[in-house]
Amino acid sequence: MLKKLLPLTAVLLLSACMTLQTGKKVDPAKLSQLKPGVTTVAQAEELLGQPTGIAKNPDGTTTLSYFFSHYSQDAKSYIPLVGGFIGKSHQEGAMTYVQFDKRGRYMKWWGGSGTAGG
Repeated sequence: MLKKLLPLTAVLLLSACMTLQTGKKVDPAKLSQLKPGVTTVAQAEELLGQPTGIAKNPDGTTTLSYFFSHYSQDAKSYIPLVGGFIGKSHQEGAMTYVQFDKRGRYMKWWGGSGTAGG
């Protein structure tokens, strides 16, 4: 009986994987729709979605922050002793900041992204 369960267990373990994702990636095409001096904070939120954070800066400006993180790992990564060598993982992250003047009108955006793994 044990000999029959062992291959089934191995197949189930090797078919599993882990994926974690948080936040929201901002679409660059939507950022290009923001008009300096015209687009309001509310309009930007409607276009880009709810931000991860909103900061009221000391100079009176407002900054919307969007953070995105994605991590995935295949099942081979969980094999004791060798998983760290034969398993594969992928990480991706992005952050986008959108700034508005004292009147709540769009000024500029900036951000960055990166990936690691295979």
